[in-house]
Amino acid sequence: MAFGRSHYLQKTDSLQYHTTRKSRYASKARNPLLRELTAIQISMVIPTSQERIERVPAWITRVRQDLNFSPAYDGVFWNPPQHERYIFKHPRPPKPKSARIYEAHVGISSPELRITTYKEFTHNVLPRIKHLGYNIIQLMAIMEHAYYASFGYQINSFFAASSRFGTPEELKELIDTAHGMGITVLLDMVHSHASKNTTDGLNYFDGTDHLYFHEGARGRHEQWDSRLFNYGSHEVLRFLLSNLRFWMEEYHFDGFRFDGVTSMLYTHHGIGS
Repeated sequence: MAFGRSHYLQKTDSLQYHTTRKSRYASKARNPLLRELTAIQISMVIPTSQERIERVPAWITRVRQDLNFSPAYDGVFWNPPQHERYIFKHPRPPKPKSARIYEAHVGISSPELRITTYKEFTHNVLPRIKHLGYNIIQLMAIMEHAYYASFGYQINSFFAASSRFGTPEELKELIDTAHGMGITVLLDMVHSHASKNTTDGLNYFDGTDHLYFHEGARGRHEQWDSRLFNYGSHEVLRFLLSNLRFWMEEYHFDGFRFDGVTSMLYTHHGIGS
């Protein structure tokens, strides 16, 4: 636990919870309370059953997996020192007059039987995409997902760039390098559904099945085996819209390709219709 059990969350008027803890070193700019890669969890007690549950924070920006201990992802504190943070060098390219889109998955962008990294994609794949005449890249599987074979369509952590391929700073370098080549970068955005994982996902986040999703059968996609967001909830919309803004501001993505739009628009989700 990053905060331990002595720092409780306070409820605000907007149905949000927060906590604040000051470091005695804050004024001296040394020894920060949370050190780099400190593991972070939220611990909650369900009022009706008094059961204690632990969850990865929904807004976490870095998670990682250690298969030596568990297949589940752990939230970690990502706040690299200033000299290790990537500084963007290139402006966003102008809107293309015609779209020539190259769809890419960083992890499978090499002929080798292993997971490719952000750095390798930057150095080896981007120049080829540019040489072939494409002016837009659509990047798949960027948001963290536990099930690798889902090609990034079973999201666990919506604000975290996949740790399989490298660090957030290396993803920023990839996008900035593409911009330097005049290439627009789109993020393959999955807001149509979410992973049904609990300990490292949004499912049953507060012990109920309807905090982020529709309650009961309406909140489950039969074919995808995943959870369906409740777009009628103000806080759910706030979560999803802020997620879009985050990827544009933090990583300088230029736009999005939305996956599963039929499922978002229709209650039948395109099944049997």
